[in-house]
Amino acid sequence: MKPKEYASFNKLQKCNVLNLIDEFEEELIQMSGKCMDIGCGPGDITKNVLLPALNPNAVIIGTDISEDMIEFAKKTYGNERLKFEVLDIQTKSLPEKYISGFDHIISFNALNWCYDIRQAFENIYRIIRPGGNILINLAASHDTYDIMNILVRDIRFAPYIQDVRNYVSPFNDSSCPRKELRKILENIGFQVCHCSLREMTYSFRKDSSNFILASVISIYPFFDKMPHDLQEEFKNEYTRKFMEIKITYKTIQNNQEQILMLDLYKLLIVYARKDV
Repeated sequence: MKPKEYASFNKLQKCNVLNLIDEFEEELIQMSGKCMDIGCGPGDITKNVLLPALNPNAVIIGTDISEDMIEFAKKTYGNERLKFEVLDIQTKSLPEKYISGFDHIISFNALNWCYDIRQAFENIYRIIRPGGNILINLAASHDTYDIMNILVRDIRFAPYIQDVRNYVSPFNDSSCPRKELRKILENIGFQVCHCSLREMTYSFRKDSSNFILASVISIYPFFDKMPHDLQEEFKNEYTRKFMEIKITYKTIQNNQEQILMLDLYKLLIVYARKDV
C-alpha cells in the first residue's frame, strides 16, 4: 500500500466525489455532529473535499483497513476536526466504541473492495445512530476487475494474489446490481431514499495511462510481496491487458492532435437513512 503514490494519481476518484458532493450538496451541508468516512485512504479527499462540504459543526473520523494509509493520513491531514483510525468495515467483531457512535456515514470509492458487502452494511447500520444518514458510492463494474480475474489464473501471479475477491467488486458479475444493493439495504433496516446505477466515462491521454495504472497498483498489497523481476512482469502484463480493453480515439486540443483513451465503468450511488 503506497498512500503517497495513490494520493498523487487519484484524479478519477476525486472526479467521482466532486460530482457526488455537487449532487447531494443540500443533504451534506445538514450533516453535523460525529461523521465517519469509511475507506478514507490517504485522507486527502476527506480533508480537502468532504470536510468543507459538511456542516461547520461536523467532525470526521476517517477509517481505512490499511495501517499505512491511516498513518500517512494522521501525519498529513489530521487536525481538531479530522482524526483517523484503522477499521476493517467487514469485521465480524465490531469494536464496542463504534456501535451507535456516529451521526452520519460517508464512503467514496471504497466498499467495492468489500467481498462481504452485506457484513459491511450491517456494520454501518450498527455504527450509525437512529435518524442518521449514509451517502455512499461504489464501483459496480470496471475493467480492472476483469483484468484481475484473468491475472489470478496466471501461474506466475496466483500464489501472491490468493483471494481475488479482495480486488473485485461484489457486484461485478451481478445482472441487476442496483436491485441487489437496494434489497440488502432494506433487509438490514435502512430506509433507502436514493439508489441508482450509472454508466460513467472518464477520458485521459494515452501518454498518461501509466499514471492510471500506478494508482491501481498502489492499492494492491500483494504487489510488494512479489520479487522485483515478477513485479515488472505483473506491471507489463497488467498494462498490456489494460491497453487492449480501452477504447482509443483522436481529438484536437489547442490545435494539436491528442490520442485519448476512454474508461467505461458503472457506479452505484446510495443515500439512505436509519429510522428513529
